[in-house]
Amino acid sequence: MRDGATAQLAGFAARLRFDDLPDAVVEHAKLCLLDTIGCGLFGSTLPWVEILRETIAAVDDGRRARLWGSGGAASVPNAALINGTAVHAFELDDLHPRSILHPGAVVVSAAMAAAAHTGSRSGRDLVTALVAGYEVGSRVGMSMGAAHLSQGWHPTGTHGTLAAAAGAGSMLGLGDDQMLHALGTAGSQSSGLMSAQFSSMVKRLNAGHAAQSGVTAALLAEHGFLGIPDLLENSYGGYLSTFSPSSDIALVTEGLGEDWQVLRVGFKPYSTNGSCHPAIDALLAMEAEHGITAADVDRVEIDCSTATFKHVGWPYEPVSVTSAQMNLPYIVAVVLADGDAFIDQFSPERITDPELIEFSRRVKVTADPEIDAAGDTARHLTRIAVFLHDGRVLRDERRHASGSAASPLPADAVERKFFKLARTAVPDDAAKRIRDLVATIDDLPDLADFASALAG
Repeated sequence: MRDGATAQLAGFAARLRFDDLPDAVVEHAKLCLLDTIGCGLFGSTLPWVEILRETIAAVDDGRRARLWGSGGAASVPNAALINGTAVHAFELDDLHPRSILHPGAVVVSAAMAAAAHTGSRSGRDLVTALVAGYEVGSRVGMSMGAAHLSQGWHPTGTHGTLAAAAGAGSMLGLGDDQMLHALGTAGSQSSGLMSAQFSSMVKRLNAGHAAQSGVTAALLAEHGFLGIPDLLENSYGGYLSTFSPSSDIALVTEGLGEDWQVLRVGFKPYSTNGSCHPAIDALLAMEAEHGITAADVDRVEIDCSTATFKHVGWPYEPVSVTSAQMNLPYIVAVVLADGDAFIDQFSPERITDPELIEFSRRVKVTADPEIDAAGDTARHLTRIAVFLHDGRVLRDERRHASGSAASPLPADAVERKFFKLARTAVPDDAAKRIRDLVATIDDLPDLADFASALAG
């Protein structure tokens, strides 16, 4: 076995077993699984996922792996593509803040596709694969942090390939060297541009492509295909040296197997970019305490990190649902008007409302060097000032968002979110069955019934 960060990470993912996982990790992994499935079921009903599903059906006769919510099936790699896209289809999926990775979309879809290929994996195997993928993707992402995002890369599309390869490789039972080559192949397929957030459907697809690429890399490694063995540490064309102007490779392995990054994965109460959530929390608190509405507000000023400013602070133009979900000025406007930022606030009709567009012009977002100086752990630090027509100024500062590890959603809130989303795709009794299966996933001897339940 080789030395180096890539080899250590591969060895960890290959050797991880369910009995290695602390109880808290297992329970949080189950919440991640439930949240991811809810997002995927809702996503399966959306137009961009329907386009993808119909396009793949026209060229893919495979029926080995089930598609969530639609009752259909596809080949193993294409099932990962479609289900991964569905999970990330409406900005609702889980988030590891420091890596800026949405791990559920890539890992769960890849692991379930790999399980369909093997046909003989248990619920404990799925939980183990989930944790392996979450740890690999989060740690690689942490080593670059916001510098990778600021370069214009979509971390779920890039780091997600490695997370998916680890999750799929775990389900396939890859050994150390095979897992090393799976990661080395997946990393060379990493892609995803943040310009996808403006006027396209592509951002959703980036997650599905990462899941598909990870599954493909794991299957190739299983059959002897060689990847880049020093993927992370190579100074020319290596993953870290190519994808980011700065990185800290020590973060890839520091505390590996002891400091569980899966426990830092949070769940979104709002269907928006995570960088917008602290401002939403602050606005909702102001509405609750002071009874303000959009009609009371003259203008809003927000200070944030440069990464957040680039990500969500640009002038709003109603060109797509994605652009509205990724735009802080629009989100400020709709939260003050509706008191929420969930599904209805991002309908095609709502995002083109002239009053909301006008209000968004009165929201000023500024990158604050002082916030930048606090480093990646302060990337979501947000200072907001709401100027009212009566002359008052309401101010708030939020370092973390509701749903993050620092301010977690209770398990019952995650469950309520699941039901709200799942019921858009499957009957109530089917949603309850899925919930029950997730709760007892570590008791399932195989995943056939679970996969069937997800198909609807």
